[in-house]
Formats: sequence, structure tokens, C-alpha cells
Amino acid sequence: MNYFITEAYLKNQTPITANVDVKDVTPYIRTQSDLRVQPILGTYFYKYLLAKYNAETLTTDEETLVEYIKPIVAWRSAEDAVFGLSYQLKNKGLQVQNGDYSNSVTQSEVAFAQDHYAQKASFYEVRLINYLRTYKDLYPQFTSHLNTDSDIKPLKTQENGFNDSILFI
Repeated sequence: MNYFITEAYLKNQTPITANVDVKDVTPYIRTQSDLRVQPILGTYFYKYLLAKYNAETLTTDEETLVEYIKPIVAWRSAEDAVFGLSYQLKNKGLQVQNGDYSNSVTQSEVAFAQDHYAQKASFYEVRLINYLRTYKDLYPQFTSHLNTDSDIKPLKTQENGFNDSILFI
């Protein structure tokens, strides 16, 4: 299953180079999609959109939404991969990667790179949130009463349980 991005997108849109084996980055793609995109969309809408993305049956509006999601997944995966590619858990414990004609970076350099990538991802997360708040009516699965756990789900209305009356106690 693809989590909104392809290997080509990941390598073309982030500093992850062509010589990085995508199998070393793949675990971070699903994790970051689940951790970062699912809370924004809500589980119901996230699963719906992911299924349509993988079936290649997205509507034009859904394709637009996925274009907002892709950089989040890519940059968050790159952020996570910085640590995972620098330090790998092997049968002898945590190992530092080191190769010919290269030197390993320090822990503070790894943290710096992660923060740098996280800032980019955060920018794209804010864009997605603003887009969804503005165009929520285009996505009935997002505003559905079944989508109960979105961090940004619109306020309830008369149709789903609330009105604009003021209650004084």
C-alpha cells in the first residue's frame, strides 16, 4: 500500500538521494502518514482517502487534497529517516552508520537535520489544515458524523447536534 507518496516523489522532493535504498525509508512513510496526516483528516476520512488513492479512483477535489498531503508525508519521512539512516538497530545493538569516504555525523547534527526537515513539514501541515477548513464542504467524509477523531473537524451544527444558541447556567 502506498501512503500518498511514491519512491520517485520522495527522492525528487526531499534531500533523500537516489542511492538511498527505499526499503530503509519505507517504514517511516506509513508511520509518518499515520502520525501526522490521520489526526488532521480523522481516521474515517483518512482510510477512505487512502483507499481511493491506492485504487486510483480519486475525484479532482480529492487529488487536490492529496497534493497538500504529499509534502507532509515526504518531509516527515525524511525527518524520521535522518535518525534511522544514521543509527540502525542491528543484532549487536544500536550501530552508527559509516562508509568509505564519509564520516558519521554527531547526535546534535542529526537533531539539527531532523528539526530542519520538521520545519518544512510543519509548514505543509498548516497549509493542509487551512485548506481543509476553507474547503471542508468538498469532502463529505471529512465532515461526516462518522469522522469522529479529526483534530480540526468543523464545529458541530444543528444537523450534527449543536446550534448557535447561547446557554447560560
